[in-house]
Amino acid sequence: DPNEFSIERVNEGWRVVGQSIERAAQMTYWEYDQSVRRFQRILETLGIDQALRDAGVQQGDTVLIGDFELEWED
Repeated sequence: DPNEFSIERVNEGWRVVGQSIERAAQMTYWEYDQSVRRFQRILETLGIDQALRDAGVQQGDTVLIGDFELEWED
């Protein structure tokens, strides 16, 4: 299932691994707010945002998805 993902705690923060979410991160234009909001909706749709919360992610933590490094904001 391309929508499957895993979350692991790493030294830098959290790493999310999954085919769909890594592809979405690659296709996101991070300099545009609308694109970032779209990516946030994908995190919600796939259940990744809730899974990160359940795992213990905190405001300001680093979340790594593919080659991208994001700062978690609630």
